[in-house]
Amino acid sequence: MTESQVDHQAVEQLNSLLQTGKTLQLATLGDNGPEASYSPFILSGGYFYIFVSKLASHTLNLMRSPAVGVMLIEDEAVSRNLFARNRLALQCLACEVRRDVGEYDQIMRLYRERHGATVDLLLTLPDFKLFRLTPEQGRLVLGFGRAFTLQMPGFQLQPVIAETLQR
Repeated sequence: MTESQVDHQAVEQLNSLLQTGKTLQLATLGDNGPEASYSPFILSGGYFYIFVSKLASHTLNLMRSPAVGVMLIEDEAVSRNLFARNRLALQCLACEVRRDVGEYDQIMRLYRERHGATVDLLLTLPDFKLFRLTPEQGRLVLGFGRAFTLQMPGFQLQPVIAETLQR
């Protein structure tokens, strides 16, 4: 397999993770340390958007500290090996999108298209907030031994070479 075929395959795997998954895993910083959670999301214009309740600890964490880890990971049911699931891990900055800006309505239309009528109910609840997650850096891992850093914006892949890793 040539280098361009490998890169093309990596881009296809990256796009699959970004387009087929409907939820992402979150790592936020709480009062007592890191907290893991998840949220449905949409990807638009290179940004992730999540619509979350203030009753959830991850929402309060995002309001206090905008740094957030995000992971999209291959479904266990389709993975050939659970020790080598394809995954994308990103470090992002979160910013609330207020209801009174045009971006809010546009994103919520897309959110409803992707996640269905439950979004209509959630929109009536005053505790739900929309956040834009801006990816700053990340890593794509495909199986065993294939890793790529991501250059932002645009999710551009750069192979990770063992000699460049810090020990």
